[in-house]
This record gives sequence, C-alpha cells and structure tokens, in this order.
Amino acid sequence: MAKADIIYLTLNALKYLNQDAIPIGITLISKLVFSADSSKTFAQQFVQGNGLGVINKYTLLGADNNPVLIVDTLSLISQLARISKDFYDNIHNSNIYQDLKNLIVHQDASIRAKVCNLIGNLCRHTGFFYEKLLKFGLISAAIECCRDPDRNTRKFACFAVGNAGFHNDVLYEHLKPCVPLLVELLRDQEEKTRANAAGALGNFVRNSNALCRDLIKHGALKQLLDVVAHDKGPSQSPRRIALFSIGNLCVYRECRKEFEQMLIRSIIEPFTQTATTNDPQVVKYAARIIQKLNMDNQAT
Repeated sequence: MAKADIIYLTLNALKYLNQDAIPIGITLISKLVFSADSSKTFAQQFVQGNGLGVINKYTLLGADNNPVLIVDTLSLISQLARISKDFYDNIHNSNIYQDLKNLIVHQDASIRAKVCNLIGNLCRHTGFFYEKLLKFGLISAAIECCRDPDRNTRKFACFAVGNAGFHNDVLYEHLKPCVPLLVELLRDQEEKTRANAAGALGNFVRNSNALCRDLIKHGALKQLLDVVAHDKGPSQSPRRIALFSIGNLCVYRECRKEFEQMLIRSIIEPFTQTATTNDPQVVKYAARIIQKLNMDNQAT
C-alpha cells in the first residue's frame, strides 16, 4: 500500500466525495498512519501530500462535525507528533491551535481526551510547542481537564501537563495551579492516571526547584510516598514512577529535609531488596533515592 501511494491517492480522492463520505477516507489514512511497521512512511506521505492542508480545507476539526471524524483527525495529528519531531513544523504551520481550544471543551468526552493526548504528544520530543500552547490558552485548558469528570480525559490531561514540564522550566510558573490537582489524582481509581500524575509531579522538579515549595505545600511528597507504600494496582507502574519522581525531588535539599521528617527511609529501604519486589526498576529507583538522601551526610 505504501508503494502504491495509497495516502496520496486517498487525499486526492477526497475532493470527489461529498461531505458525508470524507470521514471514510480520513479513517483509512488514520489507520494506515497508526500501522506499526510502516507508520512513519505513511506519516511522511501524508505530510508531503499536504494532508495537514486538507484538514484545514475541509474543516475536519470543526466542532460541529461528526465526533468520529474529529477523533480520527485528532488521532492522526497526534500520531504525527508522537512519531517524530520532524513533523512539528508542519503541524505548527497548519495553525490548528484555535480548533484545539474549541475542542478541548467539547461536550463529547472522547474528543476532550484526544485533544489532551495530542497536547502531550506535541510536547513529547522537545519544548518547541511550549510557548505556542501557552499563547493559545491550551496549557491552562489542559490543567482544567485534570478535574474533568471523564476518566480518560483526566488520564491524558496528566500526560499533557507532565510533558509540558519535561524539557525545560519555561512553563513551570504556569503549571503551578496544576500541582494540587495532580496530588489529588495520585488517588485516582485509574491506575494509568495515578502513574501519569506521579510522573508529572516528578517532571515539575526535573529542570529547577521553582515548584518545590508548591509541591511541599500541597502534600505532593507525602502522597507520592503513600503511592509507594500502599498502591494496590495490578501493575507496579504507579509505584515505579512515584519512586522515580521522589528521586527527582531528592535532588533538592528542602525536599530531602521534608522527606526525612516523614521517615522516608523506612518506606523506601525495603524496596531496595529484590525480595520485596520482583521489579528490577523499583529496586533501582529505590536505591537511587537512598543515594540522594545520603548526599547531605557525604557533604559533612
């Protein structure tokens, strides 16, 4: 199908279809771009064939469209962003920001969730989109989605804000209102949401200590420890990521001091033993925490 230029042919065929039939072509393209083996080839063909221009031409991200068409279109752009930063310029030039601003508050929860997922992927490889997303109000909108009634929207909102703090600290001040929401989401029923919230909090101290006081103030340190000690999910993912984020926090003296007052060692040290867990990453991340806690002793 790649050799037969199926993406170009489908994009060209759209102009012969009536509005009701266009979603068929977009669904086909979306599924091809999501195919595991040839996804980048199909993605490149889509971009080179002016597929992003086609999205604008037929207003495929219009809020009044069929939700299935909107979700397929968002999934398509999200996959482009996920595959490679090479597509970032093309996505930026398609100027879909206002459409995303409208869709992130759409009444259909699957659309809100998909916009949050897209924002997370726009922030996946570099900080290229950070200030652009901020300018169009999409960072504050993603923060608001952390309290969405829909579980998938909350899950992907955590992913979005977490990636918005990953590459540098440009957005830290703007992400500050998200801290108490993420702390609350460490108790979410959805395991992946707990894991994403834990990862986001760790990213909020990855590049500077600007948000350390807020994390301490809103109980993030205590709640992350609680995830390590008591998370009951079937997988180790929330515990593993909470341990990694605690390790990030332990870079800063003010956080180490708070943790020591919480008797962190008694919680973490059992996880440095393989007998406690069968997850080698849990052991590794627990040992990393103890090593950072000992920094003060080594200094003296």
